[in-house]
Amino acid sequence: MPYHPDAAARLQDWPMDAKTIASYVDPLSVTAGDRLRVMVTCHVGDRFRAQLVQLVCGDDRPRGTGFLEHELDATLNRDYPAREQPIRPGSYACLHGLPAFDAASFECQVMPTTPERPRQPILSGPGIALETVDGHLVLTHADGEIRLSEPVSKDRWHHVRIVGTDTETVLSCTTRGLTPAEPESRECSARGSFTVTTPAGDWYLAARDGIAGFNGRIEAPRFEAHGQTVAAWDFSRDMAAQTLHDTTGTFEATIHQHPARAVKGARWDGSTQNWNDDPAQYAAIHFHDDDITDAGWEADIEWEVPADLPSGLYAVRLTTETSEDHAVFFVRPAPGARRAPVLFLASTATYLAYANQYLSFSRNRTPSDAYFLARPEVGKSMYEYHGDRSGVMYSSRRRPVLNLKPRTLMWSFNADTNLVAWLERTGADYDVVTDEDLHREGAALLSHYAVVITGTHPEYYSTAMLDGLEAYLRDGGRLMYMGGNGFYWRIAFDPDDPAVIEVRRAEGGTRMWMAEPGEYYHSFNGEYGGLWRRLGRPPNHVAGVGFAAQGFDGGTYYRLREGARDPRVAFAMEGVESLDVIGDYGTQGGGAAGEEIDRHDPALGSPRHAVVIASSENHRPGMLRVIEELHEASEPDPNDPDVRADMLFYETAGGGAVFATGSISFAGALSHNGYDNDIARIAGNVLGRFADRTPFEYPGD
Repeated sequence: MPYHPDAAARLQDWPMDAKTIASYVDPLSVTAGDRLRVMVTCHVGDRFRAQLVQLVCGDDRPRGTGFLEHELDATLNRDYPAREQPIRPGSYACLHGLPAFDAASFECQVMPTTPERPRQPILSGPGIALETVDGHLVLTHADGEIRLSEPVSKDRWHHVRIVGTDTETVLSCTTRGLTPAEPESRECSARGSFTVTTPAGDWYLAARDGIAGFNGRIEAPRFEAHGQTVAAWDFSRDMAAQTLHDTTGTFEATIHQHPARAVKGARWDGSTQNWNDDPAQYAAIHFHDDDITDAGWEADIEWEVPADLPSGLYAVRLTTETSEDHAVFFVRPAPGARRAPVLFLASTATYLAYANQYLSFSRNRTPSDAYFLARPEVGKSMYEYHGDRSGVMYSSRRRPVLNLKPRTLMWSFNADTNLVAWLERTGADYDVVTDEDLHREGAALLSHYAVVITGTHPEYYSTAMLDGLEAYLRDGGRLMYMGGNGFYWRIAFDPDDPAVIEVRRAEGGTRMWMAEPGEYYHSFNGEYGGLWRRLGRPPNHVAGVGFAAQGFDGGTYYRLREGARDPRVAFAMEGVESLDVIGDYGTQGGGAAGEEIDRHDPALGSPRHAVVIASSENHRPGMLRVIEELHEASEPDPNDPDVRADMLFYETAGGGAVFATGSISFAGALSHNGYDNDIARIAGNVLGRFADRTPFEYPGD
């Protein structure tokens, strides 16, 4: 969910130096022997310095936990020549190596979504371009130009045809009405006294000469010459692929920057909501001039990860005379190496969902904020709209992600460094892996560990990730769910490129945009998107708690409940048994319970035998019940008993157990008073017992 503006306002005393260096890494998760590639751009200067660091905590706010990193010896530590590497956003398709045409014809279906913009390319080839210019279709050729008098219509399908003969070329457009108030169709055409001839070469959809610039949908492009089909593409096939199917089997085409697929096409009639059932109704591609899933930068640093580098959170710190950046990456254990008893599972899918979130930067308080606002080509998060007001469904790590850095707002990644700092402070023996690793390897990856610790906000989960975590728990694993609003949205990974994830914000849920009706199924794997709660697998099944409320006007405390005296949780409560209120402090809103909170609810699948240790109370007015639980419009109830964070514990039948904090703000309370506090004590007690592989006794339901 969006980060609250009050937190950004607290950063007003931060220095506001200009940021002139940015970076990203590939891959994000590495192990011994892997080659880490660091891509860098410098807008000022001719040199930059690289230094490997272990990143412990990214919170450098005056009242925060405290920034901490350790410099490490590494062969990459040195100066490098600087250069500026551009980003060229916008999706398009390249139709490779088409033959020369003489008196050629072309047709396709087009639905423009921003026709009011001055110029947008629909099709271009050697010496020819079909565009909308101030809303009118215009065909430009070396021998002349044809312009239609009637403008195209926004969000309407148009059958566009270019018909060439030996003496002339005709450009025509048939617009299909959508409602009974419109004509069923209307046609406009114009002629030019020239013949469409082109040399052999590459053609482009949604781009001119490889430069993207179109917003809208294109379907069924087709070339003919002398009455014969030369090439025709069917976009309903191979929905996850970045190559496009030419029905003649002759010409290859590729798409770039992940335009939206599995979207309604010209033939969609509402008879199906699932593209898997009738792909022909989803034979369109939605291009955007701001799509970006690969900045395409060259590597400035290539470094082989040494065998003696422990698993953990690291960064290559990049500095110039005036600016700094951290290229963050994660080191997982080497194959065959000893495994620690504790595993920190970095929520990298959630980091990508929030990548470059506008609400995180719009206050313009930090150098990263200013950089993002000045350079929107770095791309948007999954919480934004494209320029044509369609939702951003894809995100990628192959671009600068300005909030996957330390020294940024304490949300998602940077908030998770509070947990890393706590693990370091406790002296825990721990490894680190990422969501991408879990998606790829499943329960086998987790099986080595006595306890898995989540981040503060593990919100986005693929099916393979959730399957893996559930299987781990069934087999006796232990989970410390250290946040709130976890296991909420279902996502899909690109099967050919796990750097890219997809979300379809289907019915229900607290969200910044909603998927179009008929477009609830992921293009990458055909699965229905939306909330795991609505898919029959609510977070309560795993964490014991599920998303209850969100509010960003300050945190509050927990009050211990009767369950805190249950002998089953005596190990967790050691040293805090005499308390009544806990966590009435913290760096995140002033309390351990806040921002986004989860509650125990057997009606949603929370285990009935779970012990609720503590529940939050006295939340501020901004803490509001989640929208998926509101069935009609009503005033917020300040006394709503379901607006609470529940801290709980339960055992599994396999001898494992789960501890849940039910609050994103919890991690911000760990460092209070130098980690000498009741929140840190409970968390440390649980970690110690969970790391002990002695089975828990299952009490039954």
